[in-house]
Amino acid sequence: MLKVSNLIGIKAESGGLLKLILLWLPRPISGLDLFKTQFFRYLFHFATGAAMVFVYHLTLEKSTIRVFWKGVVFSCFPWLVNGLIVLPLLHQGVLGIGQLSVSGIIYFFFANLAFGLSLVYVMKILKHP
Repeated sequence: MLKVSNLIGIKAESGGLLKLILLWLPRPISGLDLFKTQFFRYLFHFATGAAMVFVYHLTLEKSTIRVFWKGVVFSCFPWLVNGLIVLPLLHQGVLGIGQLSVSGIIYFFFANLAFGLSLVYVMKILKHP
């Protein structure tokens, strides 16, 4: 969903988490050509999403709050971690304001919200078909 933003002229991501991890890795490792490929970026994004699903399973799945609010809470967590920790550590400002427009920040929030809501409703359907 984040890639769609480029089609409508909105920059909504900067690859923040991957950039931060690569900055923390030793130069011989972070300089590998593999990390510069689009395939690796997609793989990293997929793995990050899978890790988020695992975190959801551990933290919110058994919660008694309504499904909609589970999705909202779940989607806000990575958005806030990214905007308040990752992007400032990359000198991109709070919520990425140094790199992203307000529309990009809002788009990124709604992309996370769509992911979170989709996840909780799919999990509900799978749990109670």
